Amino acid sequence: MPINPHTCAGPCSNHYRTAVDAYDHAQHAHTETLTTWHPPLPYPAPPEPPTIRPTLGDPVWCARCARTIRTALADLDDLASLAQATVDGHRDAGARYGKTGPVSKINAPSPSPVTDTLDELYGALVEVEDQWREARGYQARPQRARGGHARRLTIAWLLDELDAILLHPGSAAFGAATLAWQRRLRTLTKSDPLARRSPIRCSRCSERQITRRDDGYYQCGSCEKLMTQTEHDREFAEQADQEVHAS
Repeated sequence: MPINPHTCAGPCSNHYRTAVDAYDHAQHAHTETLTTWHPPLPYPAPPEPPTIRPTLGDPVWCARCARTIRTALADLDDLASLAQATVDGHRDAGARYGKTGPVSKINAPSPSPVTDTLDELYGALVEVEDQWREARGYQARPQRARGGHARRLTIAWLLDELDAILLHPGSAAFGAATLAWQRRLRTLTKSDPLARRSPIRCSRCSERQITRRDDGYYQCGSCEKLMTQTEHDREFAEQADQEVHAS
């Protein structure tokens, strides 16, 4: 069963995509069963197609997921700065291991995994900036020393261009990567409760007080309801769908 090509590329349609994948697997299993079926055995019942409807993109992302990506992109610098602050005695040490450093040190091990991660983040961000500048015919990105200031400038530039970027068909990979980077940095900075806050309302008490715990569960700070990652994602998708239809 093909995915609706107009489906939003964001997390709001994860439940829909999961349902389609499950149906495809069930359909394949049913076909396999038919190869060994013969009367008088009961005919194997085919699987029921999913009834869940996807949230459609406009054209790539729905309005809710576009806002989520903007928030995530803006979040990256704060989270990266928080992660850098945890590096004891190695602040900005990774700069000398980047592409601008001496050839003999390019492959040298970094003194900090956090620095490696932040250097990887910067590389991912400037790659998008360079690609978008080329696609739009803009001037090449000014060369800057790798570090927190350069990362901040690149994020600010991407935020200025984000509305146009998210209209491009290729933005699906960028948006997914931005959300993945936010999750990765939130894990890296798990001591920060604000970085672990979920945007959804609790289905029991309707408060927006849900945060992700260290054990992977989500918990409401108001009524203490617990949710698994799957339950959280399903609630996110349903609330996003309700918001789209209410607007």
